[in-house]
Amino acid sequence: MMVNELLTLIGGVMLAVLGYFLKQTMQELKDVKTMAYETKGKLEVLSNDHTNKYDNLTTKMSELKEVITDLTKEIKQLNKRQ
Repeated sequence: MMVNELLTLIGGVMLAVLGYFLKQTMQELKDVKTMAYETKGKLEVLSNDHTNKYDNLTTKMSELKEVITDLTKEIKQLNKRQ
């Protein structure tokens, strides 16, 4: 029985060590998963911000083009009067 008890003790210690490292690995996995979700959320916010800024810039450029076209027409009319 001495051998069986010794093998049981060694097996129990091995399982305890494996359980400890498995627990640590699972905790790190949870941390990485949380970080991935946070990063995904931040990326979506940045993507929306970029899209909004691009749309706003495009709108402003279109307005500027219209104003420059109107200004050019007015300058041509003024030059014709002289």
